[in-house]
Amino acid sequence: MFEKEEQMLEETKNRLEKVEVPEQLVNDAIQQGVLQAKNKKQKRKKTLWAFSVAAILLLTFVTSIRVSPAFASAISAIPGMDRFVHLVQLDKGMKAIVENDYYEPIGKSQIKDNMTLTVDGIIIDETGAEVFYTLEAPHSLEGMGYQVVKVFNDGHELVASVGYDLPDQETANRIVDKFSFVFGETEQFTSNKFEIQFDVEQNNKTTPFNVPFTLKKEIKPGKIYTLNETVEIEGQQIKVKKIKIYPLRVAVTLEFNKQNKMKILQFEDMRIEDENGEIWSSIRNGISGRGENQNKENTYFLQSNYFKEPKELYLKFDKVQALPKKESYLLVDFAKKEILEQPSHGKIEVLNIGSNTIELKYYPIRENYMYTLFSQGENAKGEIVDIPGQSNHGNDKEQFSINTLDEKDIINPVRLDFIAYPNYLDGSASIQIK
Repeated sequence: MFEKEEQMLEETKNRLEKVEVPEQLVNDAIQQGVLQAKNKKQKRKKTLWAFSVAAILLLTFVTSIRVSPAFASAISAIPGMDRFVHLVQLDKGMKAIVENDYYEPIGKSQIKDNMTLTVDGIIIDETGAEVFYTLEAPHSLEGMGYQVVKVFNDGHELVASVGYDLPDQETANRIVDKFSFVFGETEQFTSNKFEIQFDVEQNNKTTPFNVPFTLKKEIKPGKIYTLNETVEIEGQQIKVKKIKIYPLRVAVTLEFNKQNKMKILQFEDMRIEDENGEIWSSIRNGISGRGENQNKENTYFLQSNYFKEPKELYLKFDKVQALPKKESYLLVDFAKKEILEQPSHGKIEVLNIGSNTIELKYYPIRENYMYTLFSQGENAKGEIVDIPGQSNHGNDKEQFSINTLDEKDIINPVRLDFIAYPNYLDGSASIQIK
């Protein structure tokens, strides 16, 4: 069934057997090579040999994933491979980054408090960065957390939203993960010198890491399309201002007409499509947009077609979530455990209100689509109320959302503006980009 793939792996095995190195180093290099493309990485060895083996393995595995989905499924069961295959298969932009050798291996380490941090590699463009790393120690790293995660260019901190997973690890004393940075504005880098800084917190002790590194590869510039075209869906006007295509993501900048009666919340099916009908859709495994102000520009991120050169390209969207502006929020009295105001559409049911928590049930229309309902609140004095705890679970018929507010900021009543709600405009839009 996998004759071709097995032959490729056998050829790789023969190459490896000719290299006289310790067995453990071979194992580390194999795992490192797979993750050199993208997702999670193991400890990187500071030798050119490791990189050459990695290149062979990367070519073998990526080719196999591309030509045989069944083989991709098979190798996803191999320890250390699952995240790599998942990322390649789900995000066309990331897959193209691997195939076009845009991932840059770094392999720089720092030792602090008996812990070793290795920046394995990076994917970076003007919109953000994916920084792959390994953290290991002779002791368990369970219960470890991060603080003050930052990235610098030429000594200048880049303002960014940052995400990380801290996934379950097979080895308690080794964490293989990545930091995902999305810059607040498009960055124009002043040099190829970067630095990652963050604090590791464990057992009430803080360990700061700072790893500088210099990029050798060119940072690809964006392809900018200025459109300024307005579409109308169910009477609501949406201006598509710019589309910027970068290796990591496509940034779509929209502006909503101030006269709109509805508050636009989410675009569940925004996508770009070429003349052959190939689709690059919304990002599902990271930050999907920025900006919630109906009177200013809002940016939405899609998977990237940067390394493609289609003759024609279109932006399309439908399944647009929206609510009447006058009822696009919940007004909650947490002391009385009452809802004072809420949308009239009746697709969200309040199940429970605590002193600083609210649990809701809502009814999704799109299968397997889950979203966060709020980003923050506003108390009776007009001050921001953070929502540090949010969890979602459910199925394709109903979802449950539990939101925990920062209790010290609650002055009743608290207004919670929806950033998502399962109510949809009737219609769709299509704009030609090129």
